[in-house]
Amino acid sequence: MRHGGTAVAADVVVLAAGAASGRVPGVPAAALPPVRPVKGQILRLRVPAPLRPLISRTVRGTVCGNPVYLVPRADGELVLGATSEELGFDETVTAGGVHALLRDAQALVPAVGEAELVETAARCRPGSPDNAPIVGAGALPGLVLATGHHRNGMLLAGVTGEGIADLLTAGELPGHLRPFAPGRFAAREPAPVP
Repeated sequence: MRHGGTAVAADVVVLAAGAASGRVPGVPAAALPPVRPVKGQILRLRVPAPLRPLISRTVRGTVCGNPVYLVPRADGELVLGATSEELGFDETVTAGGVHALLRDAQALVPAVGEAELVETAARCRPGSPDNAPIVGAGALPGLVLATGHHRNGMLLAGVTGEGIADLLTAGELPGHLRPFAPGRFAAREPAPVP
């Protein structure tokens, strides 16, 4: 590993590079986690003072099969999210994505249509083959993986960090994280044909 042009030695390295985890330079291809980028667009709105607070807690719902959430902020803003698009490393905000988020949020909370659109953004989340996290010792000795959280990265950051700390200090992943160990993607023998 290099830092500022100087080699840095480490017995253990935690690979937690989000959507880029599957293409970190210097890691052998067979040891890289099987993650792909999943684009998510989000919006930030400012609720007019007469309508505040529009909502007092996070609202989650599904509209026409699309998950949507609205998160109120103390300053009167509202965060709407998020699309889930299999488009590679595309971080373009699209009119269709903005429209879908506003339409779905308005279906849940109609007064959203009165808010000012303040900011749009698109980022890539790390998706695994089963869209569940990849947490634990990797295929390369000394490589520990913490990625693949898909839509739940922020929600699972704390439990993942605690689990990785347990692995690094006690040498074992906690039981509740073992189903998410990287080995579940190892090549398996095909089932015999009857």
